[in-house]
Amino acid sequence: MATAASSVVTATDPQDWPNWRGPNQDNTSPATHMPAEWDPKGGEGSNVLWTNEELGGRSTPIVFNGKLYTIVRNKPGTKLEGEKVVCVDATTGDEIWTHEFNVYLSDVPDTRVGWSSVVGDPETGRVYALGVCGYFCCLDGETGDVVWDRSLHEEYGLLSTYGGRTNFPVIYKDTVIISAVVIGWGDTPQWGLMAKPAHRFLAFDKATGQLRWLKGTSLIPYDTTYSTPTLANINGVDALVFGSGDGKVWAIQAGTGLPIWSYELSGRGLNVSPTVTGSGQVITGHSEENTVGNTMGALVSLDDSLPGDSAGKEIWKEYEVMAGKSSPLVVGDRVFVLDDRAKIFMFDLNTGEQLAKKALGTVQRSTPLYADGMLYVCTNNGRWWTLKPTEDGFDVLHRMRINRQSSDGSPIIAQGRLYVPMSEALYCIGTEESIAAAKNAKHAEVVAESEAPGEPAHLQVVPWDELVAPGGELDYKVRVFDAKGNYIRDANPDEVEFSVAGPGSVTSDGSYSAPEAAAHQCALITCTMGDLKGDARVRVVPQLPWKFDFENVDDVPLTWVGGRIRYVIREGKDGNHYIAKPTELPTRPGAPTTKLGTRSQMWMGSPEMSDYTIQADVQMTVGQPGVEGATETDVPEFPTDKVEGANATLPSIGLINSGYNFTLFGPNQEVRLYSWCTHDKRSQAAKEMKLEPGKWYTLKLKVVPEGDHAHVMGKVWERGTDEPDEWTLEVTDEAPNLNGAPGLFGDSKVAEAYVDNIEVTEN
Repeated sequence: MATAASSVVTATDPQDWPNWRGPNQDNTSPATHMPAEWDPKGGEGSNVLWTNEELGGRSTPIVFNGKLYTIVRNKPGTKLEGEKVVCVDATTGDEIWTHEFNVYLSDVPDTRVGWSSVVGDPETGRVYALGVCGYFCCLDGETGDVVWDRSLHEEYGLLSTYGGRTNFPVIYKDTVIISAVVIGWGDTPQWGLMAKPAHRFLAFDKATGQLRWLKGTSLIPYDTTYSTPTLANINGVDALVFGSGDGKVWAIQAGTGLPIWSYELSGRGLNVSPTVTGSGQVITGHSEENTVGNTMGALVSLDDSLPGDSAGKEIWKEYEVMAGKSSPLVVGDRVFVLDDRAKIFMFDLNTGEQLAKKALGTVQRSTPLYADGMLYVCTNNGRWWTLKPTEDGFDVLHRMRINRQSSDGSPIIAQGRLYVPMSEALYCIGTEESIAAAKNAKHAEVVAESEAPGEPAHLQVVPWDELVAPGGELDYKVRVFDAKGNYIRDANPDEVEFSVAGPGSVTSDGSYSAPEAAAHQCALITCTMGDLKGDARVRVVPQLPWKFDFENVDDVPLTWVGGRIRYVIREGKDGNHYIAKPTELPTRPGAPTTKLGTRSQMWMGSPEMSDYTIQADVQMTVGQPGVEGATETDVPEFPTDKVEGANATLPSIGLINSGYNFTLFGPNQEVRLYSWCTHDKRSQAAKEMKLEPGKWYTLKLKVVPEGDHAHVMGKVWERGTDEPDEWTLEVTDEAPNLNGAPGLFGDSKVAEAYVDNIEVTEN
């Protein structure tokens, strides 16, 4: 049995809207006297209070403490484009502050920037935002000042793809939690198998940004997803309920990330945000392949009280409901859901019986809003509907077309004002009556339901994952939880014992010291308290210079984020060792290999690194059309001048420095220098170059940060020849990345690429 979501959500004014699904995480509002009609053209009688064209985009805004926050494109269509969080006065739409940041090392198109939504923390007044490339920040809600920020792709291996799917932060007590497909470091169970991709959750101390735990679902997920977790209390356990990239619906403990139950729903990743009812039902859907039969799509009601796997969880299930984007609403004993083709359905909550359906358009992405007995709906192509549900259908109160605009973000209500995000503008709608009703509404105090914590059952060693330099120190604390994931207390130093596997030492009070001579090594910190055990991970990465020649080693450095499995040691005919990026990667034991991940990035150090140069030798092999990959010995059989379409069978391989990429693109026969590869106006350069398989080239990438710009220089030449004086490509970036971890980029779907003699030096 689940209690209302609000019982585990930070206390807030119910007339505010601090996360994209509202105070109860269900897209319903207690607002009354709301207008049914409005006119985007504005003017007298339109009910439009203000319009702000600067706030148009994909994101759903939030409102609390009199301010509206959203995330949008910054300087769209220009060489300076990035992303920004904007704060405006919720009453007037006037800007208060902006926080701008770059999109870097991402494949996402500019039209998908601003995919996520910010979340507000009423307890502190702070807001949290995740950018499309993995930049994650905590901002002061009053000033926009950065409290802390993290580069999640460089630090932990967050995956940013062309699809742009970006998840939404969630506040739980004193943590902020975010999820993504993550490919980190550590390729064995000892290290958590983090080098294999999984849909993983990262829980940070919301005050400091320190990582408390990182937990995932099944390895090798089918997709990236954007299903926002719903907070609910299930049988006394505070839980996150969500759809995962592995096609399952999951519930995990919000305090620890430990699994409670899962339910296999689809053959692909799930994007719908589940709705959890107070009666213990989880309502969610999808529009991909079902796990049984040959149908597509389903809407399902699950019993959230049963632990374990899928068995027995279904209360009811309706197949061929293509509800894969818009999240379901539950009002009383009715379920409302829009399918991907903009048909609205009404089901009986208890039986799953379909009571009504109505076509509203052709494409649906946003989630409808329920308030004051009405459903506010906008289809993806701008068809607006205000509907009044009846016992067996829908009465149309208002309909119109918002011309030349699309709808991805969802409508919200705060303090008697309806906010409608569209692609070209954000609209604020309301009346004197609706605003007065919100102001005069009596707020029933929500008392969080809680019980006394049980006996200690789980230890959380914090910080769970950190990077230090040789000689660096970390102070650990141990948080004690009961079996239900309830925080009990911090452990006292005299009741725990610390140990370390790997370089360094740890004192009895949890102070870790890395050795002065450590070089690209990892340590596992273990804490025991009686029969309980918890651990944390440390990467020890030295200061520059670095050199990797891959001689006398069995694998790439464990410290490389996204390095192991994606790169393996090889020996050439001359006995020289180098690393290869394979054309196939392992998945689960006994399962076939996959090409997922053969196009990837990896990082070697801290994202705070700056003002350095990276150099390496690289080689491309060639794959025969119709043949999976090739090895070094295959090259003479398939020379590029004798194979039709041979360019398409070459891989790509390059270097990363401070958020910039310098890569040989074999299929295009060119060398490229860029930061955001899919943006044609951001600082970049390219040059045609005859690239031959079986030949070693030397690449060099130098980034010089210079205040308000960066000078980025790339150079390529045949290994063994004199280094040229001139740079092959140069750009001056006026929206610079001033720091970032060194790394590699590779795409080996059709043929392997090799790397050797990596050097990273200070400028």
